[in-house]
Amino acid sequence: MAKAARAIIIEDGKLLVMFRNKEGSKYYTLVGGRVGDDESLEKAVTREVKEETGLDVTNGRLVYIEEHAAPYNEQYIYVCEIAPHAGINLQEYSEEAMLNRLNTNIHEPQWVQKEAFGRLPFRTPQLQEAIVKALKKGFPKEPVKL
Repeated sequence: MAKAARAIIIEDGKLLVMFRNKEGSKYYTLVGGRVGDDESLEKAVTREVKEETGLDVTNGRLVYIEEHAAPYNEQYIYVCEIAPHAGINLQEYSEEAMLNRLNTNIHEPQWVQKEAFGRLPFRTPQLQEAIVKALKKGFPKEPVKL
């Protein structure tokens, strides 16, 4: 069973998301991806954030565990803090940058206003709903299964 680790990153009233255009299907998701076979969830979310944005995670706390359809049957969602930075960019060595160069399965990290997040065509509505509530009331202290 495959696992994914994803990051909720909030900065200056904005939430970091990944815009996807996968074979004409346009949607948003959180930054993150597959957990390697011998990789911890924390290492995976840190690596994925770096590959997909160039950002360095300085701290992360697991807030949601989401049952999900294949290819990732479980997604582990972390609220992450990041080091000071200049901007966000896919790293040239990442799988996402390679797919962009091939002009298939486009990935584009973006900052969106927190207030606009709930209106995005987000890949998993139950996670989107949980995040929208948490943006108003705070994220759970202990991980919640969605």
